Amino acid sequence: MKKIFFLFILSFLVFSGCDFLGFYTFKVRNSTQETITLKFLNNLSYDRRDENKEEVILLPTEEKTVRIVDGPLNSPAHDCLTEHGIGFFTELIFDTYVNEDKLEKQLWQAENWSFHRNSKYSAVYFMIITDDMIEKK
Repeated sequence: MKKIFFLFILSFLVFSGCDFLGFYTFKVRNSTQETITLKFLNNLSYDRRDENKEEVILLPTEEKTVRIVDGPLNSPAHDCLTEHGIGFFTELIFDTYVNEDKLEKQLWQAENWSFHRNSKYSAVYFMIITDDMIEKK
C-alpha cells in the first residue's frame, strides 16, 4: 500500500509541475524620424528578462522587442488583446515621449497592435509607430 501511495504522489508531482506556459512577444518599430521613448507604468518585478525594461528608447527607424509576457497554457493560440482588452496585458501600458515631449495619445491601445501567431504556445504583437500616430493636434 505504501508503494502505491508513493507512486501516486510521485506521478502527481511529475505531471502537475510540467504545465507549459505560452508567451507573447511585443515588438515596436519606430518608422518616424523622431526619437520615441516608451515609459512603462506597470513594472514587471516578477520577470527579469532583458527585454522587459521600464523604459525603451526607439531611435528613428529602429525596431525593438519591448515586452515578453507569459500567458496561460494555449493562450497565444488566439488574439487575447482584441478579445479581452488591455486587462489581460496591464504590463503593456506605457506613456509615449517624442523627443522628450509627452504625447497625449495612448499608443498602447489594442487597435495599434497586429497579432501574429507563431505556434500553439507563442505569438507576436507588432506595432509600427508612424508620423500620423505621433502628430500633435
